Amino acid sequence: MQEGRVVGASDAKAEAPADGKGMSPDGVAASFYHSLGIDAAREYHTPTGRPIAIVRNGTVVEELFT
Repeated sequence: MQEGRVVGASDAKAEAPADGKGMSPDGVAASFYHSLGIDAAREYHTPTGRPIAIVRNGTVVEELFT
């Protein structure tokens, strides 16, 4: 990830994303795990075999890494 990187823009009053899309918390989490080398899309399991999804619906925000 590049430090000090600005991704996207806000509307004139800084109330919402200018493009109407924005980033989800899951997308930020997926990007964080990606930067640590952890596959956020993979299903992990507890010691008892219970499946755990660390990120449910997020995808990596590619703009943070280009």
